[in-house]
Amino acid sequence: MPVHRACLLLLTVLLCGGAACTRSPGVMERDAPPLRPSRAHQLNIAALVGRNIDQLRRELGPAKESHSSAAEPGAEQLRTVQAKDWVNTFEKSGLTIVVTFDARTREVRDLMLPGSNEDELVRRAGLDLVADKYLVLPVTDPAAPSRVLGVRVVAR
Repeated sequence: MPVHRACLLLLTVLLCGGAACTRSPGVMERDAPPLRPSRAHQLNIAALVGRNIDQLRRELGPAKESHSSAAEPGAEQLRTVQAKDWVNTFEKSGLTIVVTFDARTREVRDLMLPGSNEDELVRRAGLDLVADKYLVLPVTDPAAPSRVLGVRVVAR
């Protein structure tokens, strides 16, 4: 009798297992709607690499600094070392771009895109992580190195 009971149990398990595998698709298993095509990047930061600050301003518009004197060093500051690195902030296509430049030579040192999602910033800025013209570097919080604060773009 115990063999008969074991066979019956085995048969029941096999039937239930087979029924579970051959059931028709349920609500959760329907074909997923097609993914909507990814929007093209909103801004081509790669095209801005290698330009000077005046060219960037023509492309991005005026800097967002609260005072006009903050956007550009004055004559006194240009005579001192204070003008070595100057910062301008721009808003374009929903992205904030922080630009560091040498106020004397007008050469842009880097562009920084603040944000916590590195992949999203790279995508929205139209950047390529393996470009020959520039490097894309993560900007991390010194107090918490695993926390991303943005990406930095530097000409090679």
